[in-house]
Parts: sequence; C-alpha cells; structure tokens
Amino acid sequence: MKRVYIFIVLCIGICSFAFATGNKDSQRANGNITVTATIFPPYDFTRAIAGDKVNLTMLLPPGAESHSFEPTPRDIITIQKSDMFIYIGGESDAWVDRILDSMDTRNMKIIKLMDTVDVVEEEIVEGMQDDEEGHDHGHSHEHEDFTIDDVKDRALTDWAGDWQSVYPYLLDGTLDPVMDHMAESGEKTAREYYEQYKTAYMTDTDKVSITADSMTFYRNDVAAKAQYAYKGTGVIADDDGSLWVRYKFEAVGNPPQGAPKYVMFSDHLIAPAKSEHFHLYSSDVSFDALMADTNPVNYPTYYPADLTKGEIVVEMIGHEEEAEYDEHIWTSPKNAVRMVQAITDALCEKDGANAGFYRRNASAYTAKLNELDAAFRKAVSNAKRNTIVFGDRFPFRYFADAYGLSYFAAFPGCSTETEPSAATVAFLIDKIRAEKIPVVFHIELSNERMADAIAGETGAKKRLLHAAHNISKRDFDSGVTYLELMTRNADTLREALQ
Repeated sequence: MKRVYIFIVLCIGICSFAFATGNKDSQRANGNITVTATIFPPYDFTRAIAGDKVNLTMLLPPGAESHSFEPTPRDIITIQKSDMFIYIGGESDAWVDRILDSMDTRNMKIIKLMDTVDVVEEEIVEGMQDDEEGHDHGHSHEHEDFTIDDVKDRALTDWAGDWQSVYPYLLDGTLDPVMDHMAESGEKTAREYYEQYKTAYMTDTDKVSITADSMTFYRNDVAAKAQYAYKGTGVIADDDGSLWVRYKFEAVGNPPQGAPKYVMFSDHLIAPAKSEHFHLYSSDVSFDALMADTNPVNYPTYYPADLTKGEIVVEMIGHEEEAEYDEHIWTSPKNAVRMVQAITDALCEKDGANAGFYRRNASAYTAKLNELDAAFRKAVSNAKRNTIVFGDRFPFRYFADAYGLSYFAAFPGCSTETEPSAATVAFLIDKIRAEKIPVVFHIELSNERMADAIAGETGAKKRLLHAAHNISKRDFDSGVTYLELMTRNADTLREALQ
C-alpha cells in the first residue's frame, strides 16, 4: 500500500508561474472565496455548507481511483490559488505535504480531516489477503526513529490485563503461517525462522496478569504475585545510531519464588499508551544484567489472553513497524459530523461576512447526518446477524466500528491488489455458506468480478455498498450527494443483515 510518488522537479517553478499568470483575485471575480477539496466527501460536505458562496473544486476526477491519484501541474496551480484546501491526510494523500511545502501557504486555510476525528489502524482480518511486504517480528523491530528526549515515563497500567505467551503456539504449529509469511520476503526459510523463534519466544511463564501495581506470573498454573514499582527507562543505542527503549519495574521487597525481582517491558512504544503486545525481560540479578544484553536472542512475547489462536496469527502477520491509519474516515456519519464542523469553522474564519449562512446550513446538514446515523443504528438493532462479507476491498472500518458489525473481505481498504488468491476466495465462499449470509458486497468503481464469482458459487445476492470515496461522471453531473449514497447503503444493509 505504500506508494512512491514521482513529482515534477519544477513544482516550485510551476507554483511561481501560477502567481505570474493569475492570482486569487482573478478567481474571486464573483466575490467568492476559492475552496479546493481532494476527493468527493469533503467536496460534498463543503457544497452542502457553502452552496454558491464559494468557488469549489474537486481535484479527483469523477470515476477515478483515489488511491492512485497523482496531481497534475494544473492541479498544483489550483491548490496554490485556493483560499482553503481540504484533504483527508491518509496514505493516498502522501503527495500533499510535498506540494504544500513548495508553496507559500501563509494565507491559505488548510484542513487535514484525519486530525478532526479519532483514527484507527488499517486492519487485516481473518481470511483477508494483505499486499504489504513481509515483516520480521524479531528483536530488530524494537528499533524506532526517535530521540532520547522523546521517551516518556509510563505506568504499569499501560500493560494492565491478562496476557498469554505465544511460545506454546509456536511449538504446536499454530504460528506456522507467521513463519511462512516471513519466509516469503525474508532471507530465511520458514523452518529457519521457526528455529530462531524457538529461542526468541522460549519461556516457562505461560500467562501474566497485570494490575496498576502488581504482576502475577503463571508457570504450569502455579501463580506467583508481587508488587512492582516503576524504575524508569533503559535506552540502548545501536552502532547505526538507532535507539530502542525498555521500561523498568522492580519488585517491592522480596518477591515470592516464581516472581522475578527485575522486569522490563518492550512494546515499540515510547510514551504512555495501552500496549497491544509486549516482549518481557526478567532477572533476579539486576537491571544492569538485562541491559547489558543489547541484542538478546530471547524475548518472550505476550498477547492479550482473550485473543484466539487464529486472532494472534492475524495480529502477528498484520503487525507493522509503522502504524498505517485507515483513511476512510467519512464512512461513519458521526465522523462526518465532526468534519462538517471543522469545515464550517474554517469557512467562517476565511469568510466572516457569510458566517451566519454557513452555520445555518451546517446545522441543517448535521441534523440530516444524525438522522442517517439513526437509520443505520435501527437497521443493525433489528437485524438477525451482524456479519457482512465483501468480495472486494473493505473501506468501511469506521462504519463497522460505529455499528458493531463484524466483517470479512478480500483486501483491506487501501489495497492495490485486485486479483485475490484462490485461498481468499475459498475462505469467503466457505464463510457465506457456513453462516448462510444472504449478500456479498462490492464497492463503487470496482470490476465486481470477485463478487460475481462468490455470488455464483453461493447463491448470495451481489449488492453495492457505496464507500463514497468517488462517484461516476454521470452521478457527479447529476449532483448525487453523500447523503443519497449513504441512505441507499442503509436500505442495502438491512437486506444483508436479514
């Protein structure tokens, strides 16, 4: 999903040319401010709020794929001449920062919409085909791009909960798909990775339970509990200058047998945050003894105890050094409300003379978004099931989270893949048959071949669930709106959940 953009080396010259050949005043011939939005959702939100009070442009051509969009010289000039520029801010907008850095944006209002909502990482669920490059889950993953000044103290509550070791799952073959995944792009065979992680994950502590001030270690179901106090961080610098950090906790007094005196956590985080998994280092000697081993071959690894074996496999295969956040934030109407508010505030700031007009329209539009949200909630509350299946990419993570839906799909939302493996298709077919799911979805502007194949094999009906990332030229010319598309989705969802 990571894409490398090739930019025109004369970008700055183009922007200068924009100033020489035309300016914002020429675009304000009708007295309106100029607003440019990258894709359809922010374009349509702005259209609903501002009406004819702004000169509004959508960069992404109708019918085009947003994830592969690259700006033309004309697009760059359009951005430069804008009073307001609105973009989402995800992986598909990786080009934006480079373009804006080349411009004088002091008088431009810029809105990055992913900053207005709570974002979540793109998710790889069971059966989903991921097109990311392979990933080594070993110790080298601890190396992060940060400075010592960035490291913040953390409390034991960051690791609170019940945790299970992955070591037994390596031994019983559960983690074989993880070893296979690493071998696909790594320098070792799956068997060689297995031998490496036999040492890496080895531990006799099967479970760990953690509270705000204590840890309980379980060895063969025998528990040993002690209180622990925070003792700061240990930061190690490698020869190449990269750093990694461990968080230290020491037992209060003399711990019982089975509870180590010194414990250190490493979870690839450097500031307070809830841990999703961690490596545990322990000793009865000293922290110095632990820190002396700057490149350990043993780092027992723990995941939440409520995860199934299959879920742990999915987590380990999908785990990446850099979090990649799902950019399809607009698929949740509640997120849309927050984006509308941000756009409205910016419009009022840039064009105070029309602030009352903007706020009235925003209030009316927000009421419609809340009605849309209520329609989805009603559809889900009256449903017989809560699982949906996509024979396509899945750009509905925020939507699914908002309404408590579980899902299965061929690819994540920003995948560049279009042809699934036979295993992926077979998994989705089996899931539909096993759960008697009546509908298989596809998204807009898709070739629909995968959904057709699954529908043909299962008898499920093929339906469109529109993610509204873009619309066809015909729909654009006829003035189709986000609200219309999402209202149709509510009707379609009711059918799929029956």
